[in-house]
Amino acid sequence: LKITKESVANELDGLPAQKIHCSNLGADALHKAIEDYKSKH
Repeated sequence: LKITKESVANELDGLPAQKIHCSNLGADALHKAIEDYKSKH
């Protein structure tokens, strides 16, 4: 499963343009959380 900023925005169909940044933050946070988990386990 590949989660990108674009795939998150696409799944949130109808998201207002000014809110796209929020979905990007969510994707970035998920990637960082996975990296953190991998580094500790």
